[in-house]
Amino acid sequence: MSSCPGNSSSGLKRKIKLVLPIKDKLDILERIKKGESCTSLAAEYGISKSTITNINKSADKIKNFARKLDSEDRSKKRKSMKGSKFDLLDEALYKWFLQARASGQPISGPLLCDMALKFNVILGGDESDFAASQGWLDKFKSRHGIRQLDIQGEKMSANISAADAFVKEFSEKLQKEDYDLDLIYNADETGLCWKSLPFKTLASNREKAASGYKSSKDRVTLLACANASGTHRIPMLLIGKLKNPRCFQNIQIPLVYKNQSEGWMNREVFTDWYDNTFIPEVKMYQEKVNKVGKSVLLVLDSAPSHPDAEGLTRNGFRVLFLPPNVSSIIQPMDQGLIETMKRNYRKQLLSRLLFRDIEQEDCEHEKEEAESVSTFFKSIDLKDCCYMVVEAWNSVSPLTLKCAWNKLLYYYYEERYYLANPPIQGDNEGINTTDTLVTQTLETLDSLGLRGDCDSEDVLKWLESDKLDQGYPILSEEEIVKSVLTNNTNEEENDVEDMEPTSSLGPSATEAIKAFDVAFSWLEMQEEVEVVQLLQLRKMREMAIAKKLAESKQTYFTQNYGLL
Repeated sequence: MSSCPGNSSSGLKRKIKLVLPIKDKLDILERIKKGESCTSLAAEYGISKSTITNINKSADKIKNFARKLDSEDRSKKRKSMKGSKFDLLDEALYKWFLQARASGQPISGPLLCDMALKFNVILGGDESDFAASQGWLDKFKSRHGIRQLDIQGEKMSANISAADAFVKEFSEKLQKEDYDLDLIYNADETGLCWKSLPFKTLASNREKAASGYKSSKDRVTLLACANASGTHRIPMLLIGKLKNPRCFQNIQIPLVYKNQSEGWMNREVFTDWYDNTFIPEVKMYQEKVNKVGKSVLLVLDSAPSHPDAEGLTRNGFRVLFLPPNVSSIIQPMDQGLIETMKRNYRKQLLSRLLFRDIEQEDCEHEKEEAESVSTFFKSIDLKDCCYMVVEAWNSVSPLTLKCAWNKLLYYYYEERYYLANPPIQGDNEGINTTDTLVTQTLETLDSLGLRGDCDSEDVLKWLESDKLDQGYPILSEEEIVKSVLTNNTNEEENDVEDMEPTSSLGPSATEAIKAFDVAFSWLEMQEEVEVVQLLQLRKMREMAIAKKLAESKQTYFTQNYGLL
């Protein structure tokens, strides 16, 4: 009679399955990306090579799960990616928690339990099937790595004492860890209503019937990022709703474009920007200024659209979060940089409208009256927005970028450079005051015949129309539930723009050569032009000629008679 192998001393020992925590799995994925072999990793972690292979195959699932975890170390020590029995409720409550924490709202365990019961009702759950018990709360906190909830005190719109304390700690950190100002960055999101005009500018008064025109609701989210020395700015990120805008077909755009169903920033989009834009751009800058290998620090506010600091930690790259309710006081991007960029953008939008009006009047075969505002809006697309945004951002001077850090670096400057009162104001050269810009805007509208009843107050509202748009939505409980229920359902609907298809061919090489010739003839007659500008234009013309020659080589006559 044979004995059971499991009970035999000579039988095989049962192999104990080793389950790695999420943190180790992330480390393995990062090392595989750098070229380390699965065999060596398996030996180091004491697991089989096939387990390493399975981890690599599940890379997207692991990373997406890790992004949802909170910033405490304990969350990444989890081994299981098993979710909650009440997944929708769990996701809704966590969204609410992130939003409340970012705004500085006091949060406690009992409050979380009360909100969980409320979300259960909104989701239509059976009240008898769910009890927000202490056990449930502990598991919720464990799933999301939430270690502490006893936030005390009342919500404040701007916490000055917390800001001052952070500035002191920040100075100590920079000096202790020897950070270089060239490699300290700040990034911040903002919304932009990219087609809006002053609210009472409804339509050209040249039209016989000025039908009421609503201010455009088209908006995008922008992410601006620059370093503390004002010497390096990361390419602008623009987030729109459309996955493949028709106006982007077969062209290059001067910024980074990403899409999200509602045009908002979220953790996935931010992480993609961080890994594929921020880090590569900074590394290229490090090579340029001979600072390869030095530590890089990115300062962020506590927006719920930002992943946790640990999730953004890379080799040589660290993230530091500002406390809640201090961004308006000390965050560099909030010290006039984003506001200046937006005003530069709106000046360009008006200039486009003015140029279109002049262009129409100069054309003999066009209608005598200038086109209406609504028609103008149809001629402006997302590609135009991209170019105007980049030009508006590049118009902010390096000195202004640098001086925007004065409040955050106050104690750093005071101790390091012995400046008792470092300058707070930036470089105002070329930047209009509010009154001047309002006056210029009204004059432009007058010249276009578009002013109507628009006054200074309307222009001021226009300039600040998206000032409070932080690039991520502030949702009510019902809106949070709606976003959870409809998550990812709009992605396919936003693949392409809902508009008439445009030609994908564009101008021919011959047309481009003729256009360059006209531009060169005009440019060389201008007194202010520099030789380098003429040479650049000639170089672009030569590129068009090379393209034309390449096309010609494929023709029958070229093959038979050659090129002259």
